[in-house]
Amino acid sequence: MKRSQRASTVLLTLATLAASFLSGATAQARNRAYQVIYKFQGGTDGWNPVGVPAVAKNGDLYGVTAGGGTYNIGIFCRLTAPRARGGAWKKTTLYNFPSNEGGDLVIFGPDGNLYGMAGQSIFELKAPTSGDGAWKYVRLYMLNGNSDGSAIQGITFGAEGNLYGATELGGDLGCGHGGCGTVFELKRLEQKGGKWRLSVLYTFDGSGNHGAEPFAGVTFDQEGNLYGTTNYGGAFGYGVAYRLTPPVRKGRPWTETVLYSFDRGNNIGSSPEGPVTFDGSGNVYGTTAFGGDLNCAGGFGCGVVYELSPPTEKGGDWTYGTLYAFTGGNDGANGGFGGSALLFDSEGNLYGTTTGGYTFAGTAFRLSPPANGGGAWTETTLHGFTGKNGDGGVPTGLTWGKWGDLYGVTFEGGTGCQRLGCGTVFEVRP
Repeated sequence: MKRSQRASTVLLTLATLAASFLSGATAQARNRAYQVIYKFQGGTDGWNPVGVPAVAKNGDLYGVTAGGGTYNIGIFCRLTAPRARGGAWKKTTLYNFPSNEGGDLVIFGPDGNLYGMAGQSIFELKAPTSGDGAWKYVRLYMLNGNSDGSAIQGITFGAEGNLYGATELGGDLGCGHGGCGTVFELKRLEQKGGKWRLSVLYTFDGSGNHGAEPFAGVTFDQEGNLYGTTNYGGAFGYGVAYRLTPPVRKGRPWTETVLYSFDRGNNIGSSPEGPVTFDGSGNVYGTTAFGGDLNCAGGFGCGVVYELSPPTEKGGDWTYGTLYAFTGGNDGANGGFGGSALLFDSEGNLYGTTTGGYTFAGTAFRLSPPANGGGAWTETTLHGFTGKNGDGGVPTGLTWGKWGDLYGVTFEGGTGCQRLGCGTVFEVRP
C-alpha cells in the first residue's frame, strides 16, 4: 500500500472513530437528559399508570394506575422526590381502588386535596390528618350516563373553586353511538355536609358545523371562557375547536362558538385529541391524532401541532396554522399521533408527547419557535420511547416538576406484565 493511500486510510479510520465517538456522546447526553425514575411491577404494586402526575409543592408526584393493587382495579400512589437530582424516588401506595371505583387522573385542588375522575365518577382523595393515618376516598358525583354525559375526558378547577370537565359520550343520546358528549360544571359545597351539584353547560349534537365527542377536557382563558376540542363533527366531520361563553345573567345557558372545523388535508391536522393551551396573546395551541403528512399512517396522517389565532376584528374568523406535522413511521426518529396537552416554557418553546414514532412507542418532544416571525418551528425529539429493555412505552403527557424538569408516565414498558411491561414514571431535563 502506498504511503498516501495508508495516510488516507488512517485519516478515514480516525474520522470514522471520531464520528462514532461523537454519535455515542450525543446518545449518552440524550440518555442523561431522560431517565426512568420508577418501574411498576404489577400485582399489588400496580400496573399501567394513566393520566399526568399531579405535582406537589415539594416536588412529590401523585398518580393512579389502571390495574393492580389489592382489588386489581388500580391504585393511588405517591413518588417521594429525592433531596438531590439523580437520587432514588420512593414509591408509596396510598389507596387501593375497590372494584366499584378506579381512577384515570388526579389533580390538586385549591384546598390542597387531590381530585380525580374515572369513567362516570368524580372523587376527592383526602390526606390523613396524622402521619400514620389512611387516605380517604370520597365520591363527589356519579354521572348518570345519559343527560349528564358519559366517559369523562378531563377535569379542571375554575376560579371560584368549582370543577369543570367534558364527556366523550352521553348528553344527546340520539347523536352517534351513545351520545355526542357534554361540558359540565360540578359546584362546590355551599354548606358543610351538602352535596355537590352538577350542571350541564352544553350538550353536543354534531349537527351542522357543531362538534361531537370530545376526547379532551376544557381550558379556561383569562376572561372565564372555556375552550376545548371534539374528535368528530364539524363542517368536515374531523372535529372542531370550540369556545363556551358564560351567560351575562346567572342561570342562563352558556353560548357555544365553533372556532375552527378540522379537515383531513395535506399539512392540515384532523381529529384533535388533546386539551388546548394559550399563550400570552390569546392564541390557542393543540395537537391532533391524524392529518398533516398524508404519506404517514396509510394516508391518514400522523397528526400535527397547530395554532389558532383570534380574529383581528370582532366577528371575524380564527386563523389556523400548522406549526409542525409529525412523520411518525416514515423516519422512525420522529413522533406521530399527538394527543397530549402542550406546555410552554419561559422562552416560548412547546413540549408534549406522542404515542407513535420510535417503533411506535412514542416520543417526548420540544417545538422551538422561529427566530424571525413567519419561519418554521423546529422539532427536537427529547426521547424516543422503545418499550424495551426497561424503557417506557406510550407516554400520556408531560407536566413541570422539581428542578424545572418534565415528568410523565408511560402506559406500557418498564418491566413485568409479560411482553408489554407494567409502565413507568419518567423524567426529562429540557
